Amino acid sequence: MRSQAGAVLTSLLACVLTAGCGFFPGSRTETCVDWIRFETPQELFDDAALVVVGTPKGRDGKTSIYGYSSQVHLVEVETVVKGQPGPGLLRVVSTPETCTGGVSYPRGDPLDGEQRMLIYASRQQDGWFTLTPAQGAVPFERGAALPFRAS
Repeated sequence: MRSQAGAVLTSLLACVLTAGCGFFPGSRTETCVDWIRFETPQELFDDAALVVVGTPKGRDGKTSIYGYSSQVHLVEVETVVKGQPGPGLLRVVSTPETCTGGVSYPRGDPLDGEQRMLIYASRQQDGWFTLTPAQGAVPFERGAALPFRAS
């Protein structure tokens, strides 16, 4: 009887330990995404569903993707290079880095500020998200030539 009770206790303890923090209120699951690194701006352009030149004009709430809190930004679109964003200010979510222990933007949110940017986006969860955390929004100086062939 004693060995049976020990086995049950050991099994219960193993279940609790492998469940992690799932029993605690407010727990969440985070996904670790292995982001593709695009070798050229042309690869970014080809993979994106939407490419615009625009300027972030402020934050517009938060959403969640891959278990991380993600910042929504309003972008004033100057030029649509690819895709159809719709009328008015464009809502773009700055895709978070993952595998960072719950910190969405350890190197800073690339859409913070009011710098003119080239934004490469994909459609997810009924909204626009930067293609990757590191390459989805890059500074784009006025007068600069597009770094890809838009066909």
